[in-house]
Amino acid sequence: MICIPIVGPTQKKSLEDIAKAEPLADVLELRLDLMSDYDLRALLIAANKPCIVTNRTKRDGGQFSGSEEQRIDILKQAMDAGAEYVDIETSTPKELLQPFLETKHKSKVILSYHNFTDTPEALEHLYELMCGMPADILKIVTYARDITNNLALFNLINRSKKDGKKLIALCMGERGEISRILSPLLGGFLTFGSLETGKETAPGQITAANLKNIYRICDKRTSFKIYGVIGNPVYKSMGYLIHNRAFKEIGSNDIYVPFLVDNVENFFKSFSTYFEGLSVTMPFKEDVVALMDKVDETAKKIGAVNTVVRDGKGWKGYNTDCLGALKVLEKHVDLNGKNVLIVGAGGTAKAIGYGVSEKGAKITVTYNRNKEKGVQLAKELGAKVINIQNAGEEVIDVLINCSPVGMTPNLEETPISSRHLREEMIVFDCVYNPSETRLLREAKAVGCVTISGVELFVNQAVGQLELWTKQNAPVDLMRDVVIKGLNKT
Repeated sequence: MICIPIVGPTQKKSLEDIAKAEPLADVLELRLDLMSDYDLRALLIAANKPCIVTNRTKRDGGQFSGSEEQRIDILKQAMDAGAEYVDIETSTPKELLQPFLETKHKSKVILSYHNFTDTPEALEHLYELMCGMPADILKIVTYARDITNNLALFNLINRSKKDGKKLIALCMGERGEISRILSPLLGGFLTFGSLETGKETAPGQITAANLKNIYRICDKRTSFKIYGVIGNPVYKSMGYLIHNRAFKEIGSNDIYVPFLVDNVENFFKSFSTYFEGLSVTMPFKEDVVALMDKVDETAKKIGAVNTVVRDGKGWKGYNTDCLGALKVLEKHVDLNGKNVLIVGAGGTAKAIGYGVSEKGAKITVTYNRNKEKGVQLAKELGAKVINIQNAGEEVIDVLINCSPVGMTPNLEETPISSRHLREEMIVFDCVYNPSETRLLREAKAVGCVTISGVELFVNQAVGQLELWTKQNAPVDLMRDVVIKGLNKT
């Protein structure tokens, strides 16, 4: 279930937001502590969905500034007014908490614990103590300092199912976002989604629209597999849009989520039982190779993996960047004998460089600040290496930008001066957000053939989906999803 917090701040605004939330919410949370004025009975009457009434102090992430007695009295008034649920914190003084929990009401009581700084190791003990209190639903919310903190909450959900307890278990923060998506699918009672961006009531809260329409967490699933992207950062990736929409199109219950990873080796050790396949983005394309049980021959030669697939009891790594780039380039040019200038020296540059080299192209690698990395890539590809400032001295048939220069939000940056562009050149920018970078705009202005990074992104994603599912990917739909997503940003 999805619960949307209603945050006011006025009665009028709260009523408007209740109406907006109706199509998306299974439950509404009336955050009275965030409302400067309210008529509780009127709000409950206006809501056509069950409501949780919450009145949280600053200590527990709220804004209520009155006494504890006043706060508890407001929750009792909510019970009398017919609220389906009321939320009370474990931090409430015992002399007020115990009578509240033991008093019989029609309203169900959610007993909640919040930790806004970390995820304590003693969560199992905390859960056991809370189970000993007469509450209808338990709620444990912590802050994820590392993505592996989510596993502690997932373990509690598994335990609560065996114990016959209803549990809301979530992690806050960017590293906790996956819990907001996966917890209800793993058996958690509900998750919280904001009505819109800017109305989050906790860090890392995702919009209810994304939870419902993109991640489809309300869909009935008898079984499903988890896929995702690992990287740092991952917020710029549109993989969650393209793959979740593709899963829906091919009739799959599977789900794709962003994994913000700090240590890729720890992630694999901790999460390996949860996921079936991964996209790999910066900075892990090379590091992840050593964690694979098998590596596809192309990926092995490149030394970089962007796709991970469960292979029996182990993992196999592939590189769909290479084939995806060749597929789009060869629509425009026969690479054999062509002079190709590559900007960048990371995993994408290595993958594409290997591919065009195999097709007989003559490669020049550029460096800017990091000469050592450029020299190393040139050595691996058997290529020439130059400072990017000297690019104008080279004969260039195909220019490929494999660096992140020009990516949102740095829209006015370009990896190479426009004075080095000539009419007969093909310019391929691997950056896909925005779909038309400054480099492509300037190349188009001088008459170059231009190729957007959208094509590479779609092609590599198609390759990933087909490796994971063994089904034909809906290519045109996936391209449309990317373009529409970019147009919204």
